[in-house]
Amino acid sequence: MSALEQRRDGRRDPGLDGVRPFRFDCHRCGHCCTHGDGFVWLAEGEDAALARAKGLDLAAFRARFVRTVTDPATGELREALREVDDGRAEGRCVFLEGANTCTVYDARPRHCATFPYWSSVLDDADGFERAREVCPGIRPVVDDDARERAFERLEAVYAEVERVVANSRAVCIARGVCCRFEEAGHRLYATGLEADYAAHRHPDAPAPEAEGRCPYHVEGRCTAREGRPLGCRTYFCDAGPGAAMEEEHEAFLARIRAIEREAGYAPTYAEFTALLRARGVGRAEAEGA
Repeated sequence: MSALEQRRDGRRDPGLDGVRPFRFDCHRCGHCCTHGDGFVWLAEGEDAALARAKGLDLAAFRARFVRTVTDPATGELREALREVDDGRAEGRCVFLEGANTCTVYDARPRHCATFPYWSSVLDDADGFERAREVCPGIRPVVDDDARERAFERLEAVYAEVERVVANSRAVCIARGVCCRFEEAGHRLYATGLEADYAAHRHPDAPAPEAEGRCPYHVEGRCTAREGRPLGCRTYFCDAGPGAAMEEEHEAFLARIRAIEREAGYAPTYAEFTALLRARGVGRAEAEGA
């Protein structure tokens, strides 16, 4: 059983035993398939499985998609997938469609399936830092004391946000449209610290009422007012505050990120709903667990 399969089977996350302990939850962002200048190594038989997935003869598949290169770690010759050759992006997987769709997902190499549980990430601090710069699903473990201090500082920032909003005369008529992302046509982003804080203050939530919707939005009401992230606190349907509120948002976001850096958080900025799922909020019921 692979390290990734062990984690999904409810066992200890292998990242917790790394040189920089971390937890991992895939956000399906596709960043690991589009960034960097590394290699996707092929194990014995994986070329045949990929050829079947693409509906190609093995020889034709190998001629088109497989190359032999020197492993920089060992100096040995190994087989790897070719990168895309259409000029779109250096380091982009040839089997990636759009931003984040793997066209050979069920047949993908073990090298892909076990990311980020590679020795180069688990055993090398520099390798870990490179991986987390690419992957928002890698969450370094922050010790309890540092997290509590970060929460206290975040609460102080949120209190200041409320004062600024009150003085801006922004009006919220509580329609809840901003929480129904599929209707509003926008996405809510947050930092890892904010997601930790929301999950800490409001650990229980039902499955989202619609795909992509915030699980805290229940029957037209927000059930996590105290823990909601900065984006919720500074967004208003009312266009009155205009650019001034956007400027305030960016200034407060910079302060929150500074708190994260000092506490040892990864510089994560991702969709709030994905961050909540990674922390188990609203996920169990949605998956029938």
